[in-house]
Amino acid sequence: MPKSTPFSTARARRLRVALVGLCLWVLALPTTADELISPPLELSFPADTLRENLLRLGQSTKTSIFFAEELVADLRVPAIKNAISVDEVLENWTSQHCLSYEYVRPNFVALSAASQCQQQVTETVASETQQSAPLTMPKLGLEEIVVRDQKTTGSRLRQMNYGPISPLDVIDNEEIRMSGFQSIAEILRYVPAVSGNSTSTLISNGGDGTATITMRGLPASNTLVLLNGRRMSPNAFTGQAIDLNTLPLPMIERVEILKDGVSAIYGSDAVAGVVNIITKEARDGIELDLYRGTSSRSDLDTEQFSIQAGYQGDNWSTLWGLSHYDQDGVFSRDRARSLSSDDRLRGGIDKRSSATAPAYFYFADLARTLNAGQSGVQPGDFRAVTPEDRFEYREFTSSIVPSSRQSAFGSIDWQFESGEADLDLFYTRNEADAFLAPVPIFTGFEDVALELSPLNPFNPFDETLTDIRRRVVELPPRRQINHSETFRAVASLAWQFENWRLTSALQHDQTLATERRRNGINAAALASALGANCNAPCVPINLLGPVGSINQEMLDFVGLNTRSRGKSVLQAASVEFDWQRDGRLQELVAGVEYRRETLRVNPDPALSAGLSIGGGNMGPTEGAREIFEAYTEVLVNLLNIGGKSLDAQLAARYADYNDFGSVYNPRIALHFHLHEHWTLRATGGRGFRAPSLRQLHGAAQQSFEQLTDPCSQPELLPDLAGCQGQADSSLNQFLTITGGNTELKPEDSRTFSLALNYKRNWSRVELQGALSRYAIRQKNVVDSSAQFVINQNARTGSFAERISRDTNGNLNRVSATLQNIGSRDVSGIDLSLSAKMELKRYGVLQIGMDATHIQSFTDRFDPDSPRKDQSGRFSDEASGGLGGLPDWKLNFALNWQQRGWQIGYNIYYISGLKERVPLSMDLRRIGAWNVHNANVSFLGPQTYWIRVSLGLSNLFDRKPPFSAAAFNDSYDGRTYDITGRYGYLKLERSF
Repeated sequence: MPKSTPFSTARARRLRVALVGLCLWVLALPTTADELISPPLELSFPADTLRENLLRLGQSTKTSIFFAEELVADLRVPAIKNAISVDEVLENWTSQHCLSYEYVRPNFVALSAASQCQQQVTETVASETQQSAPLTMPKLGLEEIVVRDQKTTGSRLRQMNYGPISPLDVIDNEEIRMSGFQSIAEILRYVPAVSGNSTSTLISNGGDGTATITMRGLPASNTLVLLNGRRMSPNAFTGQAIDLNTLPLPMIERVEILKDGVSAIYGSDAVAGVVNIITKEARDGIELDLYRGTSSRSDLDTEQFSIQAGYQGDNWSTLWGLSHYDQDGVFSRDRARSLSSDDRLRGGIDKRSSATAPAYFYFADLARTLNAGQSGVQPGDFRAVTPEDRFEYREFTSSIVPSSRQSAFGSIDWQFESGEADLDLFYTRNEADAFLAPVPIFTGFEDVALELSPLNPFNPFDETLTDIRRRVVELPPRRQINHSETFRAVASLAWQFENWRLTSALQHDQTLATERRRNGINAAALASALGANCNAPCVPINLLGPVGSINQEMLDFVGLNTRSRGKSVLQAASVEFDWQRDGRLQELVAGVEYRRETLRVNPDPALSAGLSIGGGNMGPTEGAREIFEAYTEVLVNLLNIGGKSLDAQLAARYADYNDFGSVYNPRIALHFHLHEHWTLRATGGRGFRAPSLRQLHGAAQQSFEQLTDPCSQPELLPDLAGCQGQADSSLNQFLTITGGNTELKPEDSRTFSLALNYKRNWSRVELQGALSRYAIRQKNVVDSSAQFVINQNARTGSFAERISRDTNGNLNRVSATLQNIGSRDVSGIDLSLSAKMELKRYGVLQIGMDATHIQSFTDRFDPDSPRKDQSGRFSDEASGGLGGLPDWKLNFALNWQQRGWQIGYNIYYISGLKERVPLSMDLRRIGAWNVHNANVSFLGPQTYWIRVSLGLSNLFDRKPPFSAAAFNDSYDGRTYDITGRYGYLKLERSF
């Protein structure tokens, strides 16, 4: 992409943005009294069911309409053209069906039976809903239409009679409630379009308590997460993906999932799709939610409590809420699947650690360990190591990380004669506490030279020992405590005049994060304790002795606790103009946006110096960028003949970044109404992802990754030109160095989709279906793969500057810094079907199915490497892999409602995967997985205003399928769930 001409100074850039914004703001202000008078409406609606037209009326006029489903069932109304008021439309419809309406409050209308038909309607409704809820509780029995923002995710257009032109899934409040899940991350995990390396509290080793979403198998940074249509501040350590755990579920009204690339609409990151989370609107009264759940093994206790209070005034409304969530953890030892890391009997390898207690060490080229009952003071106290001299680390590790969060949120909306003003506030405090096995010491594979001197009092041999592997079980298990606080404030102001609208907004988001690591080892102190001249205050350490030989004095000298901090800030200002009209050009939207993003990571000084043994070494990161963007979007009617219509959505966005230059992204979407029941949709566009501030400015970072060294496999050695001999096969974790690169360029993408939609209504049946194909092509992908570097070095000797081996040929270090050299080609099919049937006296039955099939997923780290299709395969993220990319992922749902009862049943299905067994060329199959969830809820009588819900998740207690290549707990925690059967109770009460 060509670079734009830079401004002379950063100050000039900011001044220009400020002036543009100020001019647009001033032009938006009303100048005469005439502009404050709202023009008459021109409302038109097709012949359809009364329910559907009430939805359209509420959305197009921003009016909340309350009605009982039974009151409007089977009713149809004729078309209306050019009505001038809401009253004219409602009078037309209600007079035809013995109905009446009244304004409960301004912009809030309630439908009821007309007096002359009251008796008949009352008897009918009473027989069908003996225990319905009052109007003050719309969510517990009545339909409520409240429109916060008339835009649909994937477009900035506001034409309400125009359906979504992009593939959009909506998870509404009712589906969220019936799912039984208590976090947005849990809900999104089972969306069929989500696969790959998303994080959650199911990831302990390598996780940080955050949760992300990875659509289409692409990294989390390729899916844009929005809150009410606006960006959020990213994770304060990685600086690229949004932590879904910052969003409390009780404040969420619905989740809109756009499965298409829309950089022309939203800018960077919207490559695989967009997740737009819509919060609840104000409503009068108080709502209380209580939730309690536990597994069938009496662990993973989860509690959630929330309270929300709302008020509707004459021209203003407000909603405030508090939420508390707390979930206990599960240890690896608590589940049969994760109990042992020795997978040999299950078709895998022995992944137990060679850092043992007593120590595993090399002397005279022979691996040795201490004989049982010996003190280790004489050379004869030691014996040769056997394959069973390994350490089972899963005795200590978290499988599901304990977590808690507290949230406060609120909104205020003021309405005036020609517009409205909104203020949204939001605060969340998160904490996660993961446990890892006691710290392992690998003296030959640390960045700091660690050698046991022959003059050290605890070395019984007459030579220096350089390869000692000791698990310091005298220390408690390592702990990683992640704490974060997120604050968000958004103020917006909108003016509505005749057929145009002007909206301006200011936003401030920030996330503060702290990571504390406990019970580590200081490498510098350990080097002194192993040396020849360890005099007070230095304390020599006994690595070769039996368990307990490292006493408290030694631990106090070498022990290390660290504390690191991060801060991520997003500030934004925007102005948007929206013009609607009749004719071919139906709507035009144009706007400008300014953003400033900053990221600062301050690691503990010991981590910055690379002195931590046990993980976490990293350098500081400090970066900032400014972005100026201008965009436009138009809706054009290209054809309208004989009931057939062709509409086009054309969009373009120009973005100027002060750290790499400018990009331009166009997009076109076509919507062809073929027939009364059939529509065809096609989209195509260009997208991009700007490198994150961490990827650009991140200093070197150390970790011990689970990798496979081809040089340790004797059957492969004859064909590996880069190997120096057979390496030690007991090593499965290696020092890996990653880091940022200020020369990175944006990732470039092309996205395409084609879909056929069907919708038909009969008297009591509504049927919908969609079949679509998607394709994503990416170039200049920012990538790093330590496993790829190792493989290529072993095969051809390339990347020699990135590989370090000891004199025995053992790999002890690999460097995998980021580069723009990757590419991806992804394609697949989405399929959805739904049916709603009214069964007269037997209630309403709804059936739905949503599925995604990955046809191909080719990923290349290096342009010179061959293309390889990864669809239907699993490769662990811990070794640089793409995670699980199942051929098929399916969600089937059944829901039945009658009177106050509601029953739901879900089946989640994931097809089998292939994986390569570590340290071999063998392929094995990971079995298919399905879980069944059931729930039932009952809405109490009017006088109690309470709903009780009971549910069982994973009804048949299905274990996740075994994976030989998975490092964490022998299964893919990013795709499956190890919880097992789980039951919960939920109470909801409104006042």
